Amino acid sequence: MATARRTGSPGEELFLPLRADGDTLKLTMADDNGIIVAGGDTGAEFLAVVGFKVLLHDLLRPLSQKRRVTMYQPEQPVFDQAIESNIEITYGIEDVPKPWWKSLYFALQITLVDFTPFVWGGMFVSLAGLDAATVLPTMISACFLVMGICTLIQTTIGNRLPIVQGPSASLASSMGSVAATYGLPAVWGSVIVGGALETLLGGARIMSKIRKFLPPVVVGTVVCSIGYVAARIAVQWTFSSQDATSLIMAAVAFLLALVLKFRGGKGLLSQGFILITVIIVGVVGASALGVFNWEAVHNAPWFALPKLFPYTGLEGQSGSTIAFVGAAIVGGFSGYIASMFESVGDYAATCAACDEVYRIKHIDRGIFAEGLGCVISAFFGGLPCTSYTQNIGIVSATGVCSRRVTQIAGVIFLAYGLCPKLAYILSGIPRSVIGAVFLISAATIMFSGIDSIISDKRSLRNTLVAGTTLALAIMLPYHCASTYSAWAKSLPAFLNMLCTSTVFIAVVAGVLLNLILNYVLKDKNEK
Repeated sequence: MATARRTGSPGEELFLPLRADGDTLKLTMADDNGIIVAGGDTGAEFLAVVGFKVLLHDLLRPLSQKRRVTMYQPEQPVFDQAIESNIEITYGIEDVPKPWWKSLYFALQITLVDFTPFVWGGMFVSLAGLDAATVLPTMISACFLVMGICTLIQTTIGNRLPIVQGPSASLASSMGSVAATYGLPAVWGSVIVGGALETLLGGARIMSKIRKFLPPVVVGTVVCSIGYVAARIAVQWTFSSQDATSLIMAAVAFLLALVLKFRGGKGLLSQGFILITVIIVGVVGASALGVFNWEAVHNAPWFALPKLFPYTGLEGQSGSTIAFVGAAIVGGFSGYIASMFESVGDYAATCAACDEVYRIKHIDRGIFAEGLGCVISAFFGGLPCTSYTQNIGIVSATGVCSRRVTQIAGVIFLAYGLCPKLAYILSGIPRSVIGAVFLISAATIMFSGIDSIISDKRSLRNTLVAGTTLALAIMLPYHCASTYSAWAKSLPAFLNMLCTSTVFIAVVAGVLLNLILNYVLKDKNEK
């Protein structure tokens, strides 16, 4: 029989019997008040105490190490291995091209390549079922204005990377569905709440923490579905008119855009193929054929100050300025989720192009700035903004990574937004021309999603995630608009909107299927 000595309160028994088998020493915890140490000889007590303390230290050490590892480290690289880049940098992020006219030239080039708000504004107006002649010019001006504001916010207090902010297909499609179901006031309520939530996600550093649950297969599937929506709109615009003149202009625009893109070299002709094509065919060509309306352009002023909530009082819309509808907020936020997926990838690509280490702070500060910019955009009637992939191509092609140049581009976008005459010129371009050129951009978006999907681990699980998500996102809205149209119309407005929103279905299905297949149903022994 061995004995165990316990330290405890006065009056308690000091020695307790403890059975020992041979030289084996059994150490246990008696209660919450003290430690039992056992010994069969004079040195056993000491050895037991030391052993217990060593054991306790070994158990607690991983916990303390875990606490140190999980502490927020904004400078920590996102990837274990830096992305190699063969791009020759002409001007670094903090460099300022001199003389001053070089900075202005590079900034103007950015604005000409990223000259697409009229496309996404038109996509929103089309999905919302609004009168383009009434709404589109104001929408174009507002989008340019908020594009400048959001770009300045991102490059100044955001992740401070040379990233242009602007409206995107994901946000235009989700907000278009909200507008068609609940009206424009619900759109601005959804934009404000969604932007505020995105700001909180960035400020609370959530996106950098959950990035592992958003693998390329999920992000790519969502981007691919966005490309599908854009392609559908592009085809509708291309064949919006059945007359021979419109169809010929569409064909010429499509072919000219391809020639400029692939035979225009590496300069402005290739990078600005969209703008150049729509000017040559959509403005000059349409004017020569007598199908461009210059009267509205002539009557529009050169300069006008922006208005808050400029669409108030439109025919068919409620008299309220902002409406906070829960269902609209949920539906609209699907676009925000998709845009955040894209932005996290765009930040990585920008860092690679600029030979900058992609750090945690870039994600958190970038998402924070994007959300803040989106809240502001609602007040001016512009679509919420996200990072522009086009600008990454400009940076890669020119090697100009200067943040100052991007800030000057933001100021130029502001100037575009203050010129109504420019907005009326863009809104007057025939739909068939825009649709034909837009089809190229839609195809690019779609295939970038496919690239992201195939870059992930090839497995049956990921195949099912991507395939099932795309099938649901594409076919469910199609059947709700055709075979099951009567059933879809019988649903409450909220459910009808969700069943017909490609982006919303892609986001929800992609995230849930990835969690189920790659986490819940994953074998512990599976790598």
